[in-house]
Order: sequence, then C-alpha cells, then structure tokens
Amino acid sequence: MMMEANQQQPKGFKGMLDNVLERIRSGELRARFQYFLFRQTEQARQSDSLISKYKRSLQAHWPKWAGISMGVTALMMLFNPDNFWFWQFPLAIALVFLAPIVLELPATLKSLFGNIEQQHLVGQIITLNQPIVDGRGEIVLDGRDWHISGPDCELGREVKIVTLDAKTLYVMPVASSVRALR
Repeated sequence: MMMEANQQQPKGFKGMLDNVLERIRSGELRARFQYFLFRQTEQARQSDSLISKYKRSLQAHWPKWAGISMGVTALMMLFNPDNFWFWQFPLAIALVFLAPIVLELPATLKSLFGNIEQQHLVGQIITLNQPIVDGRGEIVLDGRDWHISGPDCELGREVKIVTLDAKTLYVMPVASSVRALR
C-alpha cells in the first residue's frame, strides 16, 4: 500500500515533501528513530557505537579540533574583542568536544533515513526461519537475502520490521497481545 502511494506521487520537491509527510503520519520515522536509539544503546556496550566512534575520533584528532576551535574563537574575537574575552576558553573547549559529533552527523542521518527502495517492508510482521543470535540473523524476503538485526529471538518467532538499510532489516519481537489481535 505504501509503495502504491509512493508511485502515484508527483516527482520533485512537492513529491518528496508529500512522501516525508506520509512517512511521518504512518509512524515510520518515529519507529526508525526509536529503533535507532535502541541500537545505539545496544551498541554502546560494544566497540563500534557512536559513542566509541566519537571517543576514537576525539582522541585521534584532538589537535585538529583544538586548532579549529581556536580559529573560530579568534574570528569571533576579531569581530567583538571587548565583550568576548570572558567566553574564549569555554567556547574553545565546547567546540573541541562538539566538532566530532557535528562531523559524524551526516553519516548517521544517512544511515538512519537514507534507504527508501524497499520501504514497503517496514511494518511487516515476519516469522523467523533462523534464530537471531547475538543480535544477528539472516532471512530471505522478497527473493533477496537480508541480514537481520535485533534482540535475540528463537526460531519461529514473529518479528516486526521497524526499519532497514541497504542489506539489513532491523526488527523487534511482536508482543503476544499483538499476535492475538492479528
């Protein structure tokens, strides 16, 4: 149903805006954001989370971030030297810590909202033909091999696809009350 609506929309900015508004109304973006937060908290325990990427970037490139922050601070002092001297040090420190976050933000947003090819799969409830172990699994869906990422689940468990990227379906187990309503 979502795919038919996407095909009927006009192209260009209005079509893109209508598509985003439809995704907001359907709750897809909220589900994607909630799952993104879930994955980040799960990955915070592992070594490749956003937090660990931030730490590595800050440790590896702190002289660069310090130089950039000092340059920005110097430019701001150039435009208002009398009233800015008190904020030099706090601003420079804040910029050093915020620079890696700002530079990582585009890649994070692209991974979160970038893929729209297989959007019709979002919201589907599927039955696992292989268990999810250590947050990973595999399934064939629509004639395509997918990696599955989500909480550990046993074989035959029903899961709901909450979002996806190029090769991975991100799923959450379906609660038993939802199964009874179906």
